[in-house]
Amino acid sequence: MKAEKKRFEYIGLVLPLILAVICILFVTLNNYQAMLAIPMPQEFIGEYSYDGENWQTLTETSDISALKGDLYLRGTLLREMKEGWQLNFYSNHIGVRISVNGQPVYQDDVLEFQNFKPEVFASMCRRAWIGTLVPDIGTEDIVEIHLHNPHVYGNKTAYRDFLTTLCSDPVEWSILELNLDPYGKPFRIVGVLFAVTSMLLLGAAIASVILRIPVGSMLFKFGLLTLFAGGYIAFDCIDVSYWSSLNVFNTYICQLCMMLAAFFLCNILADALTGKKQSVAKVAVMLSALFNSVLIVLALFGVTALYDTLPYWVGAQIILCVLFMVLCVLEMIPKDAKRLVPISAFLLFAAMLLDIFGVGGNIVWRAPFSKIVFAVLFVIHIVAAARTIVLNYRASVRAATLEKELEDSRIAIMLSQIKPHFLYNVLNAIYHLYRKEPETAQEAVSSFAEYLRCNMLSIEKNEPIPFSEEYRHIQTYLSLEQIRFRGKLDVVYDVGVTDFKVPPLTIEPLVENAVKHGVTKKRGGGSVTVSTRRTDNCVQITVTDTGVGFDPDHYMEDGKPHVGIRNVRRRLQSMVGGSLNITSSENGTVAVVSIPTKEGGR
Repeated sequence: MKAEKKRFEYIGLVLPLILAVICILFVTLNNYQAMLAIPMPQEFIGEYSYDGENWQTLTETSDISALKGDLYLRGTLLREMKEGWQLNFYSNHIGVRISVNGQPVYQDDVLEFQNFKPEVFASMCRRAWIGTLVPDIGTEDIVEIHLHNPHVYGNKTAYRDFLTTLCSDPVEWSILELNLDPYGKPFRIVGVLFAVTSMLLLGAAIASVILRIPVGSMLFKFGLLTLFAGGYIAFDCIDVSYWSSLNVFNTYICQLCMMLAAFFLCNILADALTGKKQSVAKVAVMLSALFNSVLIVLALFGVTALYDTLPYWVGAQIILCVLFMVLCVLEMIPKDAKRLVPISAFLLFAAMLLDIFGVGGNIVWRAPFSKIVFAVLFVIHIVAAARTIVLNYRASVRAATLEKELEDSRIAIMLSQIKPHFLYNVLNAIYHLYRKEPETAQEAVSSFAEYLRCNMLSIEKNEPIPFSEEYRHIQTYLSLEQIRFRGKLDVVYDVGVTDFKVPPLTIEPLVENAVKHGVTKKRGGGSVTVSTRRTDNCVQITVTDTGVGFDPDHYMEDGKPHVGIRNVRRRLQSMVGGSLNITSSENGTVAVVSIPTKEGGR
């Protein structure tokens, strides 16, 4: 079931991307390309009408909306123009026809083919600076202008943008281009920086997949978000047509980058959310992927122009922004929540809503909040990522140090188990057995060899071992000690479960302590019991002795190193997330090892 859901998630991730690439290639190879010109300021004075009959004086406050239909203008230009000069203007997805004294001066393809099928308009969809050569135009010559919005959706201010950007130019000047360059260049630079960064992120994502590092998916999504956000920032600037003459491509790449950047932002946030919030976000992302794909397919097959799908996308985006902002707030409520990603996403979605509703936007600064917020957050996350890399490096150094300490611990444990006095006592016991009980002595030699072999092998173990191996080692050790302390050491085994893992040499040292510091210190000896049982969430191994006991609250203050106990606790925690609890009294000692089921207890 999980694999099935993962497959659908990947399909939802890749489908809009593939369709976007196909759409860009299609419209780039099948469109009318416009030649650009070099403009300079001009002003139109006159009147306007929506039907060509009811005329009103044109002022700065006149309501000339591109949503009301065709607009007709007649009047004069404030500054005269010489023959061969260019009249320039900003065309924001509209058609334009210009006449001087009744003689046609300019008519674009939008007006010429306005009765053609929608796919023709899709190929002419553009937002660019246009220029046309004109004859002599004096300040008293009558200039007539017809503006036409061919789209179902239209920028309300498109007609006003045309009037405020009218320019005349003696060709050799480039005043307007130079004036606009400071507004457009920063966006181009930022877009290029984001594109380069996205390549690095995508390269790192590919490398992590090859190396099987579990961060490839997130890096891949961050890389694509950066790529599309950079494309949107670079192509959504006022002077885009000066440095890219592919006007149709400019329009499509800008809108598709905007759609895909928003999509991958939602996708990344969905991965960062937890619990039911993540489930809700994943469903919203899949629906968004399907919706975006439908819009792109409609534009690809000429059912409508991509620009005309914008109001539907905007409507869906408003719902998504509100939904994800709520999810971000819910994610930040818990005290232990990681808040950087939810806060960043919340700010970006809020900025997107401000831009959608046109707050602070104008012809020069389009969607300023999203661009500024994304750039700032990008820097913050890069710094945070760099800090994480440094911390991870330090952690890896610390891990290497701990590994060395762990290796030293294993050596220390092994040496502690084969101290000279133990070797001497065992060999001495075997020596005396050979005189009276040679068969028992032979068994003791075999057990002693097995004991030494297990200790030697333990130094090479870097992972938990089956408890059955540790259990055999315990049995071997206790059999040797029973030979040494005949009649003084009783052993009881109550092993109910063995199908779990323990760090090597963690239970045996506890048994040794029970014998060495408990039973053999008591007059008349005592018993050692080894038992195991399984609870709801862990496996417990208990070593109990009836020895002399000790004060568990002050035993670390007796001046002895207690290396064995510290090593056991460290190995249990680091290797299986386990714990050791010791209780003691004058009647004996109980050592309980707990190993969580999810770690070593199955």
